[in-house]
Amino acid sequence: MTLLTRLYTLILAGCLLAPASWVIAQAPRPAAAHQDLRSEGFFEEVHAVKLPLRRYGYRGLMGDIVELNDSRLLMTYTQYDSAGEHTGGIAGRASTDQGRSWGPEFGLVARPNPPSAAGYHHPSFFRLANGDLLLSYNYYVRDSRPVFKVTYYRRSIDDGKTWGDQLFMTLDAAHNDKVTQLSSGRLLVPVEKELEVTGGDHRGYVSCVYYSDDDGYSWRRSRNEVNMLPVEAQEPHVVELKDGRLLMLVRTYSGYVGKAYSEDRGDTWSKGVAIPELSLPPNSSALNVKRIPTTGDLLLVRSAGGADGMRTPFVSAISQDEGQTWVHQRIIAGDPSDDSRLPIPHFLEGCGAGRLPQARWILCGADCSRLVLRARPRCRRERGSGKVITGERDRRIRISLAGRRAGESAPCRGPLI
Repeated sequence: MTLLTRLYTLILAGCLLAPASWVIAQAPRPAAAHQDLRSEGFFEEVHAVKLPLRRYGYRGLMGDIVELNDSRLLMTYTQYDSAGEHTGGIAGRASTDQGRSWGPEFGLVARPNPPSAAGYHHPSFFRLANGDLLLSYNYYVRDSRPVFKVTYYRRSIDDGKTWGDQLFMTLDAAHNDKVTQLSSGRLLVPVEKELEVTGGDHRGYVSCVYYSDDDGYSWRRSRNEVNMLPVEAQEPHVVELKDGRLLMLVRTYSGYVGKAYSEDRGDTWSKGVAIPELSLPPNSSALNVKRIPTTGDLLLVRSAGGADGMRTPFVSAISQDEGQTWVHQRIIAGDPSDDSRLPIPHFLEGCGAGRLPQARWILCGADCSRLVLRARPRCRRERGSGKVITGERDRRIRISLAGRRAGESAPCRGPLI
């Protein structure tokens, strides 16, 4: 099957977007024409879990989504009650229609027993190359300093029907969608560690990784940390580059994204440095970087502005040179009264065998569990040949997100966000 017939669906989970009229907000750097792509009609929104709107929008239900072997989507999220209070457990929901609707809530991991002020947070799925499915999550005691955080996981060998025992993953905090598997088969989990207790809960952090060479049954810690102090290195995300190096991007409270490299599959890391063109305000959320299957470019998503503690607008950027430079910054959603927190991109095929006849992008907004945005580019089969082709709507979406000039042609390789 060629790339022309393998249009990919994108899921962005973990970034809260409110179900209201959208206003374009000023971001520090997103480029020229500040388009709010949701207001342009590229996205639809679905509340998967209904919660009350509070001071910081719908912030709170960090989560993730995975596609099961039967094409259903399985969502996991930090469980809250109807009043918006954390219960301490991890919940799930399933969708049989690519995110247009979601079934009833069910429990995935019960709250720690006996009950306490601590609980489980930041659940995430990861599909191993051998087909096993991992569900990871944090246990942390927020009132402790340094903050006590441990990451555990459970394994499913039957595509999520049942889950094994709770096992250790890392002795530090791994947030949503951080696990990755390198081309060598090594599992890598980037984590943050509060090394110095110096003020607020986002100060004094360094980053490192844990890795496993036996599909997660044993873990080793990297030999050094990405320590940029007094600049923070928090909530790291790692992507493998084409030359075999690893690129780590980190959140800082110093006005920009930071980066570091590894040349030995994560065992050691270079000194962290700033990426000035990727600005971050102090209240910015976590970031996430993934490789786009159809183009090979890197996609970075983050919030890039906001006032009074809000994390908005939600912005995408593209790197076509393996993270050396970042271009085509676009505001996906910019309601100044809403909040973006933990964006999590995933890619699904569309318009292929067993798929709905119309290709779907799914965008799950910050905190994924509460809001799913779906872009639906036109997709149809050509009479006679059965060849999958895209229509004008798909072309417009790709041009807008990739920054092409109006009227400029684009190869039919799927969305470029």
